[in-house]
Amino acid sequence: MFIAIAAIARRISMRVENFGPYQLELSAMQFIHNGGWAAFASVRKLDDGAEAPVAVLPFQQVVDHTVFATEAAAIAAARGAVVAMIPV
Repeated sequence: MFIAIAAIARRISMRVENFGPYQLELSAMQFIHNGGWAAFASVRKLDDGAEAPVAVLPFQQVVDHTVFATEAAAIAAARGAVVAMIPV
């Protein structure tokens, strides 16, 4: 999977945030062919009893068929998409 993504991406940016008991990994990847950005994310739950975080959402594109003009816009969209999926 990473090889396929790396072949179309020029630049990859990632930010990790804690949201309650969840760890959000938010990514933006810049396309080579048009310079736009795509939004990706993964979510892990930080469980008190577990030695390692438990995967809730595997790394994937979270806003399909959308090309963002900036890296910041893609990261913000990724955050909005995963926060909407997390049970409160």
